Amino acid sequence: MGVYVLHFDPPFQHARHYIGFTMDTTPDRRLKEHLTGRGSPLVYAAHKAGCKITVAKWWKSGCRNFERWLKNRADVYKWCLCCGFCTRRPATMATWKKIRAKRK
Repeated sequence: MGVYVLHFDPPFQHARHYIGFTMDTTPDRRLKEHLTGRGSPLVYAAHKAGCKITVAKWWKSGCRNFERWLKNRADVYKWCLCCGFCTRRPATMATWKKIRAKRK
């Protein structure tokens, strides 16, 4: 199970990225579901519009709460390897757990 970031090139309307979760050991099967219309409508629409969709980042130990944490940050471009920003240390489950522990 893990969390993945998809990168759209070129950006599709307002979206350049999609963050998702899968119970699989790799994001491959889930990406195929998205591309065939059985996943996120956003990813399917971007694919139909001709965007190249790349798995830009994969956290194999990610969980649903980690996915939500990444989405709430609203700075996925900083973690995307395709965008070339990577100005920050990559997000990890350890980082998420430390932040979560401080809030308790």
